[in-house]
Amino acid sequence: MIQVVGHKNPDSDSICSALVATELLKARGLEAKPVRQGELNRETRYILEQAGVEQPEMCTGVAGEKVWLVDYTDLSQAPDDIAEAEILGIVDHHRLGDVMTVNPLEAWIWPVGCTCTILFNLFKMEETEITKPLAVLMMSAILSDTVGFASPTCTPKDEAAVKELAQIAQIENLDEFIKNLLIAKTDIEGLTAAQLVEKDLKAYPFNGRDVVVGQVELATMEQVDGMFDDLNADLERRCQEDGLAFAALMLTDITTSTTELLFKGEWSAKLEKHMKDGALIMENTLSRKKQGWPWLQGELV
Repeated sequence: MIQVVGHKNPDSDSICSALVATELLKARGLEAKPVRQGELNRETRYILEQAGVEQPEMCTGVAGEKVWLVDYTDLSQAPDDIAEAEILGIVDHHRLGDVMTVNPLEAWIWPVGCTCTILFNLFKMEETEITKPLAVLMMSAILSDTVGFASPTCTPKDEAAVKELAQIAQIENLDEFIKNLLIAKTDIEGLTAAQLVEKDLKAYPFNGRDVVVGQVELATMEQVDGMFDDLNADLERRCQEDGLAFAALMLTDITTSTTELLFKGEWSAKLEKHMKDGALIMENTLSRKKQGWPWLQGELV
């Protein structure tokens, strides 16, 4: 049995990719099951409801198991016992991380906006049927990761995939579908500061230390009014408890492509020169992968 597992603090692409890749492996005649490394966020639950698909079971460990990794190649985002598993495959759209394998493996890493875009093309290459539920999963993940095609991570391959998948999913009004998806994506009502930081938090090894960068996508900055002190306190707590050199949170208004960066840790002084009126504002910044984290790497050296 192959366990197909996305990254910690799973987002929609991580969950949808695990579900879709599992079906691709089954179509090859292999036994596989999707697993998740955390609770589903509201957007992902909405997507699974639209697709009529059950969520993957929680990953309880992969030691001694055969695994496929989807939507990451960094060990910090893998199950804690990944060193005791055999990695048979990887599908990802991020930079190549620090995953090492003993044996040769199947790896598909493309510079596109979403892992599901790669999986869509693998289904086509292998002439495997894409069912309506799978089409909804892949299309939704692509639209989520590319913020409805607005992110600089979006490529023609992503747009072409959605165009074909929308027909299979029988979506008559794509604009309305995107609108409802983004409403679910930016729903943070009732979440605590700690839950917001944890919502989409990724760990990165950098210069011999550990850093984390989270992102919260918002319809308006007014959604986090009155929460800044608590958000900063949570970032500071993580630095102290986990020995992090740096912890940051990107608060991104997807309607204006503006991000306010909150940050704490011993490396914070390196960014203070970019602050104005007590805030660090990043204009035309939607993507952590292509904009936020690359810029931070240049500043934190």
